[in-house]
Amino acid sequence: MNFQDVWNIIVTAVFSVGGAGAIILGVSNWLGKIWATRIQEKDRKNYQEDLEKLKASYLNDLEAKKAELEKSKILFARYSEHQFKLYNDLYRSLYELKIVADRLWERAGRATLQDFSKQLSKTKETLEKSMLLIEDRHYERLSELLDKFSEYKIGKEKLIDLRNRPTSNFRDEEAIRDVIRNNSKYKEEYSDLIKQIGILFKRQIKLVED
Repeated sequence: MNFQDVWNIIVTAVFSVGGAGAIILGVSNWLGKIWATRIQEKDRKNYQEDLEKLKASYLNDLEAKKAELEKSKILFARYSEHQFKLYNDLYRSLYELKIVADRLWERAGRATLQDFSKQLSKTKETLEKSMLLIEDRHYERLSELLDKFSEYKIGKEKLIDLRNRPTSNFRDEEAIRDVIRNNSKYKEEYSDLIKQIGILFKRQIKLVED
């Protein structure tokens, strides 16, 4: 027996007893409240189920985001650690290159030139190996600096060759003075660039530490 059957029975009973209008109105109100309560209860239950599903979905998404965030933090920490080490290694190599370059300036000879050439090759190799983890603008400035060192090396090679000629004349002496002037310019340029790069590296290391 469903709700419609019950309703029909009640209506029939009411008509048989009399006072149908008032009784029907009362019974209608009563049944209406019951029916509305059932609908509300059903809607509430459906709403509660939907809400639980939504909460579960949000929780799953939140856990996934947290896992991604932790993974990103770990990767960033590793990147920062490697970058910090690379910047220190690069500057150390640059400074060692400056030391041998200054020695070559003080005494231009085959031995000091060989030491400079070895350190220049070593520093270039260190830079290329670090390319993926250092900032692009820093890589460009370092490449510019190493170009200056290479020009300095060429100038020193030319100076040594001129001085080692078996005979010298006025033209050779003039050429030597020109080479020395150019080498002096290269020395000032690479010294200035190293200072600038040192400032840039300090800023970058500070960012990595923060």
